[in-house]
Amino acid sequence: MGKSKTNNNRPFGFGNTSRRFALSTIRREKGKVARDRFAFDQAMQGNDCTKIRKEGNFVVQKRDFFGNKIGNPTTCEVKTGNSKVTDAEEKTKRRLGRDRYKIVRY
Repeated sequence: MGKSKTNNNRPFGFGNTSRRFALSTIRREKGKVARDRFAFDQAMQGNDCTKIRKEGNFVVQKRDFFGNKIGNPTTCEVKTGNSKVTDAEEKTKRRLGRDRYKIVRY
């Protein structure tokens, strides 16, 4: 038999903690990039895009060529990859309706 692979560099013996913390940081950064990209895309289309809260909700108001508002504002939730939709988000979607609440994935 061969030697078992043991690593004595693990702090407190809790598995690979450095990888776990790095992955959460990468996930957080991906979310920031997706939110910035969404806001940029909306600005390029000529829409007003205001952030509701830190995590990724935006209110998007369509504007015409002259800057006049068109239609009702839409609430957009920005998600990355195949991240789950929470119960609160589902509830908001039912309350606002399909036309006024959208989930955008990047």
